[in-house]
Amino acid sequence: MKSNLEEYKCRKVRLVTVLEDSDDSVLKTAQPPIKTGRKWKVAEAIDEAKKYLKMKKIIGQTQTDRKGLGSSSVKWWSKTEEGGAKKWRGRSNTASTQRKGLLDGCDDWEVSADLPEWGKHPNVIRRTTLRPDIVIHPPSTQLFIMVELTVPYESRMEQAHTYKEEKYLDLAKELEESRYRAKIIPIEIGARGFAGSSAYDLLSKLSISGNIRTKTLKLLAETKENSSRWIWSRIN
Repeated sequence: MKSNLEEYKCRKVRLVTVLEDSDDSVLKTAQPPIKTGRKWKVAEAIDEAKKYLKMKKIIGQTQTDRKGLGSSSVKWWSKTEEGGAKKWRGRSNTASTQRKGLLDGCDDWEVSADLPEWGKHPNVIRRTTLRPDIVIHPPSTQLFIMVELTVPYESRMEQAHTYKEEKYLDLAKELEESRYRAKIIPIEIGARGFAGSSAYDLLSKLSISGNIRTKTLKLLAETKENSSRWIWSRIN
């Protein structure tokens, strides 16, 4: 439960920071309402994190544990002069922990999509009235990863994500009652070609990282822009 809560908070924070640092002036000024409940506010969490990092930079490097002062390097957070983009300064000696992907350890996964030229969804899903856009199913793990793609306005990405999650809750519950495991992953690509943080999360959960993840996100954005351009040409 705690890991799900942390993932939920990270997704909210990433959405706000990506919009704030976007090169697109329209996206940068867009301030969609981020619903997070009454006890935790994403804006307050970001402000506290920034204050902590700035204060840490002011204090400077300190001794930690029993290591001598200066035995390890520290990452500093600041804004560069060009463009004001946020960057980490320095490099840490501590190795980053790798999160386990949803498909790690299995090589029998199958992919189906709600398209005529693709294979049909598994029977356990086809017998319902819902049709996720993409279903990834490794039979050896009894896991169903349901991916739902939405193309909303950038200012409504949060609402679209919540709507898709709630839409497939009953299907996920039905699968779990049949002793399967279900994972609902809605992703959003904005109407102007902005790939939401949910797309980044999906690729990470599928163990797609580094340059491949960057190229995939860029391809998603370009495909959306080309699609919008084609639709616009047909209307006019």
